[in-house]
Amino acid sequence: MDFKHIWQEYVVLKPHAGSFAIDDPDAAAYTNEDMDPIKRKDRTYEWYQMGLFWIAEGFNAAQLQVSSSAFSLGLNPGLCVVACLLGNIIVSIPCAASGYLGSKLGTNFPGTVRASFGLWGSKWAMIVRAVPCLIYYGIQTSLAGQAVQACVTAMWPSFQHWQVDAFPASANITAQQLLCFVIFWLLSLPFLYLPIKTLRFLFVVKSIMVPLYWTALFTWSITAAGGWPAHIWKKPSLPTNGMSVGYLFGICVNAAISGNATFAVNIMDISRHSKSDRAAWMTQLFALPVFVTLTELLGCTMAVASSVVYGGIQWNPLVTINNFEARGGKFFAGALFVFFNIMTNVTGNSIPFANDLTGLFPKYINIRRGQFICAVIGFAICPWEIEAKATTFLAFMGAYTLFLGATTGVMMTDYFWVRRGYGINISHLFKPRVSGIYWYTHGFNWRAFVSWFVALAPLLPGMVQTMGVKITNKGILNLYSWNYVLVVTFSALIYAGLTAISPVPVKTDDEDFGKLYLIDGLDTEGIAGAEAREEHVHNNEDGSGRGSEKKGFVLDTVV
Repeated sequence: MDFKHIWQEYVVLKPHAGSFAIDDPDAAAYTNEDMDPIKRKDRTYEWYQMGLFWIAEGFNAAQLQVSSSAFSLGLNPGLCVVACLLGNIIVSIPCAASGYLGSKLGTNFPGTVRASFGLWGSKWAMIVRAVPCLIYYGIQTSLAGQAVQACVTAMWPSFQHWQVDAFPASANITAQQLLCFVIFWLLSLPFLYLPIKTLRFLFVVKSIMVPLYWTALFTWSITAAGGWPAHIWKKPSLPTNGMSVGYLFGICVNAAISGNATFAVNIMDISRHSKSDRAAWMTQLFALPVFVTLTELLGCTMAVASSVVYGGIQWNPLVTINNFEARGGKFFAGALFVFFNIMTNVTGNSIPFANDLTGLFPKYINIRRGQFICAVIGFAICPWEIEAKATTFLAFMGAYTLFLGATTGVMMTDYFWVRRGYGINISHLFKPRVSGIYWYTHGFNWRAFVSWFVALAPLLPGMVQTMGVKITNKGILNLYSWNYVLVVTFSALIYAGLTAISPVPVKTDDEDFGKLYLIDGLDTEGIAGAEAREEHVHNNEDGSGRGSEKKGFVLDTVV
């Protein structure tokens, strides 16, 4: 076999029967089986499984570090939890909107964002989202490596002395940590092979285990800290590095938002599998603030406990677990964290990254291939460098939120304001036609890009400050501490204004066969075949009413 045959046979993805790309080779540049909208009859997530998602996703090491990081920088524990709750309530609103969009249209983020950014311009939004997902995959793997280390040390205590001087301190990782990082990375690979519809069963498993685990760690924390009132809520705020309490509160709110800001665009990758549109948005609005805040409450109490038990604040809860003297407790605490972080990494990072890569290269990449690519690159970025210091961690979480927030503001305004009453023509999201309403100017919606970049401008000085450049203007710093709320608001208002001055097309003359696809699947003929069928009906109307009756049936079904 020659190289061309191997490439076509094993690399190029072939459209399946009923795909938007069937009978239309040009559509392969825009869709594949994983990109196509999910038919109503093929959706598998019940309402309670959408709710359990946030029990499963909300409990992970990174969420535990949000409040503990702020506490390590001097914020009162009570204020840490309040700031986290406020941030989670704020971010639940765009998450709910995104969840509704995914279920309503049956599309993932790369498909949906084409409506606002254009068929080619949407690739920019995909890249912007893919980068933090990729980095976070590495961070979660690095954190979970510490959980593996707890398990190994519990079984073989001598492991903590293995190759202790192999790497210099500047490496920010030890030989033991690197080995455990690799072990967790390998353990994760089989889960990347599972289809998304199968993950709902793992959500149920994790949601049963998390409350028991949370209760055990929380009980240990308040007992070790000497009781709830005296050592947790009454600790004064003593900000470090010259930061004010208000500024520190603000960056804690923003860090809480940042921890879930990806889901303001990611959740539609999951909610498109939901059987109920209502469940797709209500679970985001209520389950997210409750379950994620409980996780951050635990993170803060563990940080307080570490300051009492070990004489210094440990903002990384996995380091605290590694300090447990009871070998049985250390092993089971570490083992459960391993499983929990695998689930978090898959649902929150590798699946969104894979969806974006699928949107960028639909002819060659599907979700399964994209997840394995995410794992390889997530290893290569050396994520332990990001984890080296608490201030670096918070700065990282806050910085990328700007870009995601700008995308969120544009996308939600486009659907809920600009296209209100019309919605999105699903078939135009996937058809490579210059005359389509989402083609705009050569495939780019300039209004979305102007809104995106202009919304970022007032907040760039604050972002530069997080990169190490000293900014003396306190107003700039205070403004940046609320960057997500501001950038979403700015981008939404600018986009609404630009579309009022220069309207975008919102209505098409042709019928949206994408909606029909969601209802009955078009199992054998695809969208191109449906369009041909409709054209045949038009051309063969004979005045007897039979042609118009057929057309009326299609329209009634869609509505």
